[in-house]
Amino acid sequence: MKFHSYTRVNSFFLFLCALIFWGCPDSASTTDTDSPLGEPQFTFLQNDQILYFAIDVESRVNGSPLQTVAVHWFGTAGPDSTADYLLLNDVGISGDILENDYLYSLKVINNTLTHNPIDDDTGRVYLDFEATYENHPPFMVQDSFYLGNIIPIIVSISAPDTIFLPDSGGVTFELVKARVHDANGLDDIRRVGFVSYYVDDSTFLNEGNIINLYDDGSEVIIYEPNFTSGDEVANDSTYSFRIPVFGPGNQDPALKTKTGTFDWIFEAMDMANTYSDTVFHRIIVQ
Repeated sequence: MKFHSYTRVNSFFLFLCALIFWGCPDSASTTDTDSPLGEPQFTFLQNDQILYFAIDVESRVNGSPLQTVAVHWFGTAGPDSTADYLLLNDVGISGDILENDYLYSLKVINNTLTHNPIDDDTGRVYLDFEATYENHPPFMVQDSFYLGNIIPIIVSISAPDTIFLPDSGGVTFELVKARVHDANGLDDIRRVGFVSYYVDDSTFLNEGNIINLYDDGSEVIIYEPNFTSGDEVANDSTYSFRIPVFGPGNQDPALKTKTGTFDWIFEAMDMANTYSDTVFHRIIVQ
């Protein structure tokens, strides 16, 4: 097992682009062809935790001017729940791009919603768009959207802050754990692991390759004859691996653990090959 080779790599390649998730409109939209409201729009930008709403509206109905445009947001709770009432605007702020184009829009941060924030879930969300005109009953458009793929989330990391080398030619093992959540289910997680960045020398260890963590309950032999991950319980969303730490007396250069400061950079990937946000954990090896 060669966990600690020290080839320099040319670039730090783990900065990941933010992913945009959008809802797919349900075919059961109740848009009325005679309504002054156009096609509803909804987007969930998961990495930024922002919800975006928009709808085209007519400026007048039978001579009555438009007064307000709003959305009643039920989220995943369903149309019988208490809604968040959100006013949309057409003045070029808070998510609206062009002023006075009658595309009324709003961006809102997920955790500021009083009743129905999206709680890292999949499934259908429900919302009603409403336009009110002077001296006229309000017009409503009811709709629902399916949330797209949800990226995995690294909930927590369990790893030492300081590692001490064993004496002479000995070897010890440090158990590293990452608890991961994927709203699409445990089966949607393809891989969990980390790379080790040697801060003192600006290099990646293990040639920049990821060190995989496992949720196998130590039932799988990873390296012969009998080396297992050290994971405690299979399929509990906690991924683990025993990191070997070699003493200075080992003669094989590949079995010598460097001392100094390291950043362990964790990530999870789902079956759609989308990545979680990275999580950094700094350790000191002495």
